[in-house]
Amino acid sequence: MLKKCLAMAVLCLPLTVSAKGSHKLDTTPEVAVGAVTVQIEDNYYHNTNSFDSNGNLLPVDTDYINATIGYSFDFGLTVQAATYNCPIFGGGAQNFECDTYINIIQRFNLTEHFGVNIGSQNGTVFGVLPQWHHVDFGLLSYQVTNDIEIHSGSYFVNSYLATIPVDVIDVTTGFVVKFNEKFSWEMDYFGGHNNLSGAQLNWFYKSYYLGVIIPESGSGNQYAGVVGMRITSW
Repeated sequence: MLKKCLAMAVLCLPLTVSAKGSHKLDTTPEVAVGAVTVQIEDNYYHNTNSFDSNGNLLPVDTDYINATIGYSFDFGLTVQAATYNCPIFGGGAQNFECDTYINIIQRFNLTEHFGVNIGSQNGTVFGVLPQWHHVDFGLLSYQVTNDIEIHSGSYFVNSYLATIPVDVIDVTTGFVVKFNEKFSWEMDYFGGHNNLSGAQLNWFYKSYYLGVIIPESGSGNQYAGVVGMRITSW
């Protein structure tokens, strides 16, 4: 009976769950120690035949701005305040807009090459009925060389942020590759079929980057173009 009810609940989800951009979560932020780092990112979505819960056709083009400010302490703690998906034009390409979070990440160095990141993201969307959004994650990182780092672990997201009737535990992985002082490449991937599922790849030149958001199949998320910059106080 419980399985039947759960299946019915999934079938009856509103259409706003489909054709949306995946939620942002950076498990290994590049934040300079002892400095304030500000990151501004623009995401562009091109929708095709996407509808809201009332059956209304969503705007074809949507552009969002994302802003993050963070500080990293010398004992491995990084604290960020972030606001995601504030519409510049269009709208409806994300399940939540102008959602605001506090991100906390603690880094533990186990050996010269291995480390552990444990983090949490908490926040809500202002101006709508309160829905507390919560994510926890833990991952093991391996420093292959001075310029290549890979990481993998698991994450938990509550049902409100996952936009499905149940809480979710799934896998996350990614890497950071630094080709030289100017060029680098970063990727984070979240498994499953929920509002976090998918990958984001960014190609950096100094403080500027271009990227793409790639949805996980069956997640209901969609592709988006990325332009951003990362500024450090020193």
